[in-house]
Amino acid sequence: MKAIILTPGGFIATSVIAAWLAAGHSIAALWIGSRDPHRFVKRNRPPLGLAPRKWSIAAMVRQHDISVERTPNLSSRAETDIALQRLNADVLITALTLEIVPESFLSRFSGRAVNFHPALLPHYRGPTPRKGMVLDGKSDLYGGVTLHCLSARVDRGDIIGVRKVPYDAGSGFVHWEICLARAAEELVQTELQDYLNGSLRACPQSAESGSYRKVDWRELTLSDKQSAAQTKWLCGQLGASGWLRFRTGKRSYPVCRFVRQLGPRTFKRASIGRFAIEFDAADARVRVARERSWTRFRRFLEFWITIVRTRRTAR
Repeated sequence: MKAIILTPGGFIATSVIAAWLAAGHSIAALWIGSRDPHRFVKRNRPPLGLAPRKWSIAAMVRQHDISVERTPNLSSRAETDIALQRLNADVLITALTLEIVPESFLSRFSGRAVNFHPALLPHYRGPTPRKGMVLDGKSDLYGGVTLHCLSARVDRGDIIGVRKVPYDAGSGFVHWEICLARAAEELVQTELQDYLNGSLRACPQSAESGSYRKVDWRELTLSDKQSAAQTKWLCGQLGASGWLRFRTGKRSYPVCRFVRQLGPRTFKRASIGRFAIEFDAADARVRVARERSWTRFRRFLEFWITIVRTRRTAR
């Protein structure tokens, strides 16, 4: 089978691509939204190429000569007709994309259009399920990956398969991302193959249950609205994700770690240092660490260690 894969990249998408190719299928093209193809490939390449090929979209693109393209206007019949005729694909796979795929386009694949969603549907539908689950303290209940049929309504399609993967902040955010990616890989190897060959039927979602979650950027921004305890909790939960920010004026600074509580509020402006930021939380003066170049390097080392650790666990 030949697939078009629509994705912004990331660990889950990388595993889906690798598993699809390992199953003997081919990829007609990667559609990447409005991103520049060259920058997309460069961004999805590990530093110095130090990663197994199956964890590098860039390596798989080179090895399998996969075309990386900007997503055409999916609402334009003429534009998609030209693309589909050129690519001759019979399967559409989306993974963590924010694109809304219209029914007019889905109908071209005769039920062979599927999506990988990083939550246990019908809970946490929408564009930011992982962030929402962690912020709501629900990642132990609804953390995981759902493979479902694409439909015109966001994340409402029939469910093909699920894998539960709770988030453990003690193991780290990178560990969670890798475990989610391995779960998506399993779904490609098993349920997706069975669904496409007709031996597995998808099950409708419950229309009366579930939730939709869209995280506002302010929920991921440290400020004097949170207490020192809340600031510490946010750093512990999301510091390694690269999502957490401290904002002052028009400047935004990535935060990776809670350092300590300094004392009572000073009612002074935030102090932006080279390595740390001091500011007044709602009830105390606190210090948090800024993300620097070595923070990203440390995340890459954690990525390597986690790959090895989760591979041993899988065996």
